[in-house]
Amino acid sequence: MSERLDVEVLSCREELEALREPWSALWQRCPAATAFQRPEWLIPWCRALGPEEVLALVFRSDEGLVGLAPLAVHRIGDERVVALLGAGITDYNDVLAASGYERAVADAAIACLEERADAWDVADLHDLRASSPLLLAEAPPGWSDEVEKHEACPAVTIPEGAAPDELFPPGMRARVARARKRLARAGDLRLDVADAASVDELLDALFANHNARWRSRGEGGVLDEALRPFHREAARALCARGALRLFGLRLDGRIIASLYGLAERGGLASYITGFDPELAWYSPGLVMLASAIEHAAREGARTVDFLRGREPYKYDWGAVDRWTFRRRLRRRGARGPGQDGGQSDGEGAVQAVMSGEASPEVGLVRLLGATGDLAAAARAIDAARPAAGEGERAARLEALRRCLDERRAACVTVAAMLGAHRDAGLAGADARGACRSAARLFDELCERSEEASVAAYSLGDPEILERATREVVELLERWGAIGEDRAILQIGCGIGRFEVALAPRVREAWGLDVSPRMIEAARRRCAGRSNVVLAVSSGVDLGDAPSARFDLVYAVDSFPYAVAAGADVVDRLVAEARRALRPGGELVVLGYSYRGDPARDAADVARLAARHGFDILASGERAFSLWDARAYRLRRIEHR
Repeated sequence: MSERLDVEVLSCREELEALREPWSALWQRCPAATAFQRPEWLIPWCRALGPEEVLALVFRSDEGLVGLAPLAVHRIGDERVVALLGAGITDYNDVLAASGYERAVADAAIACLEERADAWDVADLHDLRASSPLLLAEAPPGWSDEVEKHEACPAVTIPEGAAPDELFPPGMRARVARARKRLARAGDLRLDVADAASVDELLDALFANHNARWRSRGEGGVLDEALRPFHREAARALCARGALRLFGLRLDGRIIASLYGLAERGGLASYITGFDPELAWYSPGLVMLASAIEHAAREGARTVDFLRGREPYKYDWGAVDRWTFRRRLRRRGARGPGQDGGQSDGEGAVQAVMSGEASPEVGLVRLLGATGDLAAAARAIDAARPAAGEGERAARLEALRRCLDERRAACVTVAAMLGAHRDAGLAGADARGACRSAARLFDELCERSEEASVAAYSLGDPEILERATREVVELLERWGAIGEDRAILQIGCGIGRFEVALAPRVREAWGLDVSPRMIEAARRRCAGRSNVVLAVSSGVDLGDAPSARFDLVYAVDSFPYAVAAGADVVDRLVAEARRALRPGGELVVLGYSYRGDPARDAADVARLAARHGFDILASGERAFSLWDARAYRLRRIEHR
């Protein structure tokens, strides 16, 4: 399959409407697409509610149409905002990408936005499901990128082969039975499902019941006159495609409750409901929803999605939250991440120490990495003295100089190790090749200095390394991530310093690393500890680590090498961490990358959490006084 995509930009609604039939065919090739991505939903939205101009991106390969990003640029205040068509009244927004083209379409869409960056200020892409291709693509360098949880969409799972009396929780079954008895005593009860002949009648009843219900509460509802032309056109078109489930519950022929639903790939989405408030005592809305769920189950549906909103009634049916996400992209100024205009990397390292951002040990390693030798590092420190003045900044600068003067031999070793690190060529298209290069590098570094090989800022000093290790252990204890009944697994265990520290605090401690020499050192340090398991890994997965066994999977300064090896490696490791974790277990990543862009790192972690079913408990926390890494804490959830 070729991933080279040709791009066509559609700038008006008429061009988008002309694409209707190929668009429908593409929808069929997108197994994760919802009814909200159908042309039957979005073309009426464009006609009734959308802008005159669109920015729809059409992607074709040798196989024909393989992707569609239905975008438009809106002016909101002083900003030009890129958003997906349908935003506002659409519960799930997204691009369409044929199976196998998800990443290619997402990357191409971001590239197109980059090419047209002078036409917009911010891209606000919200109501994205965790599986959205738009959460896959990396932002270009120089962009800010924010990803956050957006809306809960509670959903019920219908057990396969469930009998009618097994569709609802026990308490709800009793409530439904009582309500049906009350209505049966009041008259003849019947459920209608809209077809081409009845769709307008049932839609009129929905409008009336919904608005009457909300007026009785002193509120306006969400089906005002301005929206009705859109819904009428969309409902007719969806009905023709067999995707509409518009129900009307009749009592003696009169529609007393309505449900506007969408049928999609083994599921029912409940979009809007309404009932006659004068009959509230009979609970017609309850009976309406129960009848719709039963109808969906007879059609073979496995889920009922209540869509956006955490209204209490949804959880009475046993619904569980599934979250959508919001991604906001904005071009920054010309300066790159972590750069102060005109400031060299060496000057930046010195400034980071004086400002308190970095400890002297970390600042010295940054300085050695930037300058390459001790003499240049000393000159950079001395050059900063006039600007340091007196007080705390001057004291921090002197601590940096003492660190250099007192550990000159260690600094020579660390500078050489940093040079070897730069020359290793860890980044590359071949993920396994990058991991093999990392294994060779860390074998070499471990031979030079075990302590510095796992934490260059330790400068090879066991006491400094022990301080750094203790800070991490204290964080895990504070988060409640370790305990005597817990099993833990470290990705990139290095020389086993955490296994030594944590083995007495946990039930079992596993450690994996790509470097055979480091695993040898770890086994030597952990000798006699029967609850420690150590193994060489490929770097792209967790090998033979058991599934659903661990309460904590953690990585201390190892993810930067996965990031350098490529996005696919990171994605695979997070998927593997989920596999290895028990439900409710945690993934802790301490140090995500060496890019010097915390916002980009946080956005990457948020996308990974969304894609693989994790809640974010901590994102980019500055948790240490010695080490400058940021901490990410994720908890495995069951429903995505």
